Amino acid sequence: MEDSNKVLYQILTDRLNLLRELDKEGDSNRRRHIAQETATLHAPLAHRLGLYQIKTEMEDLALKFTDYDTYKYIAHELSAKKSERDAYIEKFIAPISEKLTAAGFSFTIKGRPKSIHSIYHKMQVQHCDIDRIYDLFAIRIILDSAPEKEKSDCWQVYSMITDVFQPNPKRLRDWLSVPKENGYESLHTTVLGPEDKWVEVQIRSRRMDEVAEQGVAAHWSYKGIKGNIFTGSDCVYVFTPTGDLRRLPAGATVLDFAFSIHSEVGCHCVGGRIHNQNVSIRQKLNNGDQIEVITSPNQRPSQDWLNYVVSSKAKNKINQSLKEVEYKNAAEGREILERRFKNWKIDLNEGDLSRTATKLGYKAVSDLYQSIASDREDLLRLREVYENINEPTAPIIQTPDTKHQTQINSSLAIEVDVNVKNIDYNLSKCCNPQPGDLIFGFISITKGIRIHCCDCPNANNLRERYPYRLIPARWKEKES
Repeated sequence: MEDSNKVLYQILTDRLNLLRELDKEGDSNRRRHIAQETATLHAPLAHRLGLYQIKTEMEDLALKFTDYDTYKYIAHELSAKKSERDAYIEKFIAPISEKLTAAGFSFTIKGRPKSIHSIYHKMQVQHCDIDRIYDLFAIRIILDSAPEKEKSDCWQVYSMITDVFQPNPKRLRDWLSVPKENGYESLHTTVLGPEDKWVEVQIRSRRMDEVAEQGVAAHWSYKGIKGNIFTGSDCVYVFTPTGDLRRLPAGATVLDFAFSIHSEVGCHCVGGRIHNQNVSIRQKLNNGDQIEVITSPNQRPSQDWLNYVVSSKAKNKINQSLKEVEYKNAAEGREILERRFKNWKIDLNEGDLSRTATKLGYKAVSDLYQSIASDREDLLRLREVYENINEPTAPIIQTPDTKHQTQINSSLAIEVDVNVKNIDYNLSKCCNPQPGDLIFGFISITKGIRIHCCDCPNANNLRERYPYRLIPARWKEKES
């Protein structure tokens, strides 16, 4: 991980140098693109690494190239009040310096204005102009303390400062007891200084200041502090083969990275190479990884891909691709069904088809179409259900009288006018034909011939829609 951190550090310094020379770039759109990318990716990464000087300069330069008028306005206001600000800082520092000297501390006190981007952010959040921002500058007190006395000295100095100026308890930030993830240690407070102006005061040791100023580079200089500074991070920083930085959610995989490049790259991704090692699409990424995506024109997203990604972009693109495949398959299935119904000379009724799909166990007609396209649905079964979809589905309950009537007429059979002997037939439940009723036969697909009464509630519908499937039928005595 230490090598990865060094790679990140080099990437950031290269980007900062690019920003410093960005005035020479003639293409204004390219300047804006680089500045926006820096603000959203590189500056947050520098913050994560603890490279506050780099982070601050990046944010200021990014603002310069994305909103030059605002940048120029804030810079001018800070410059115009520099002498006034310097005089105030001297006035604020004097009593503190006197107290620290009397207590025997060796120290340095610095006064500096807040960064242009920091002031811009405060103006946005507080919805006010620069003259309404109360803490335009900060005081930093750096103590030459022995390692074993660093924290106690910082708290002692805090107590001495709050004896002189009134503190704002809500603005106390204790990064001594629990340092930031990147190793940053300091004690921050905001006090009410002369002329009732709020001033931020930062208290730290010389070692803490070096870590704060140099960030990860300082970590490599101190034994016992080495390690992965990204522990607990909610994101991972990786690079393209050309060195472009990408920020992805923690737990991101090669497939997430592929979709971050382009949706088409993601959809055709079959794997990747990390530091020249072949890996699968499921491989999780680590900070500093440099990834090359491997694609194939035959690759397509599948449902299980959703288990391999964590980024919203990848999930959305996979779902979108799956939907497109579903729409394509549904259209193909619809075309197959229309062609088959036309061959069968059957009219396609949307309402009947919808009820047919439900009866066959589909949630929607589109699901039925997809099943047809993938050859999972038996079209003869579908035809049978479709043609009888308007028959009552509730079974006819036979009474004892009906059963007795069937028994006493067991010597009767049904004769139909077909050229096939021993053909199966069954009595339709919608009208429950009885011996003596006028009847006709209806040729079904899977259940042979179904016998209906001539006055059956469904008779007219069958005659109108399927006259070619009706055959004469009659009762007759069984042959002995």
